[in-house]
Amino acid sequence: MIKLVVGLVKKDGMSIEAFEDHWHDEHAPRASEIPSLEKYTTGVALDPEESEYDGIAELYFENPEDVETAFDSEAGRWALDDLENFTETDENIQLVLDETVQVE
Repeated sequence: MIKLVVGLVKKDGMSIEAFEDHWHDEHAPRASEIPSLEKYTTGVALDPEESEYDGIAELYFENPEDVETAFDSEAGRWALDDLENFTETDENIQLVLDETVQVE
């Protein structure tokens, strides 16, 4: 299983509540339409003042090729573009991992 982990930093001046609202109400429903997406989770920092990132997204795909195909799709391009509406895209991080589950 391939996991894409994205660390998100909310847009400067945006409240954590507005960040979470946009992410969950606007972004996630459309991002969930990305082809080949097996699982999509979001997590918002409980103490954003003490966290480097305001949220973490985890997107799961069957293989590396699916990641590329996913973000070449209309839904994938929309999701990438929408990040500019609620995050500081130059401060976000992205990591693609070959995940091994140690404890289920």
